[in-house]
Amino acid sequence: MLINPAQQKGLTLVEMMIAMVLGLFVTAVIISVFSTNVRTNVENMKMIRLNQELRGAMTFMVDELKRTGYSADSTEISFMASFERPNSSCILYSYDLNGNGDRDSNEHFGFRLDTTAKQIKWASNASAASSTTCNSFGESITDVNMAEITTLEFDFSGSGNKLGSTINTGIVALTTSTGVSLYDVTITLTGKTDLPHSSDANDPRRTLIETIRIRNDDPKD
Repeated sequence: MLINPAQQKGLTLVEMMIAMVLGLFVTAVIISVFSTNVRTNVENMKMIRLNQELRGAMTFMVDELKRTGYSADSTEISFMASFERPNSSCILYSYDLNGNGDRDSNEHFGFRLDTTAKQIKWASNASAASSTTCNSFGESITDVNMAEITTLEFDFSGSGNKLGSTINTGIVALTTSTGVSLYDVTITLTGKTDLPHSSDANDPRRTLIETIRIRNDDPKD
């Protein structure tokens, strides 16, 4: 008995091969879209963490430096005497932490860029720091897994005093001869994360710039 072709059910070999090819194509598209979404999410998360790490470090430095020179004793000028910039990526400062009016041994502070570890180091007692290299103090305030710090600069070029004189912004110390010192400290902070840098639109670096004003109430002769 012959089978009527019109009653035959199922797919021919050619139809099955076409269906498999289409299925593989759709699967490849889905996998490609999925992997792209995963990669994009990972990159976005790394950039968010980078921004948060840089913002946290900048906020901490700004808040600390605003305390520079504070003393419970209004006549005590030694706190500003230790306000120095041994090099452009390091700053030393002091303030009256315990409010007793005296500059104690634990009231020396500083920030510096550790170019080897690619981190910002902060010292709660910077009295042992080298006055020329700033390489002997500090605990990390940034996590290299979230941000590799490539630039940390402290710029005093906008500083002056009430008589209009320009403050010596040399690399060793900050001094004036007359008037009340006004230090405009511009902090430039750049960090990057471990993403490919294929174009300017895909730049894994971020830079923050903030300027703070520190007023020295010690008038010069």
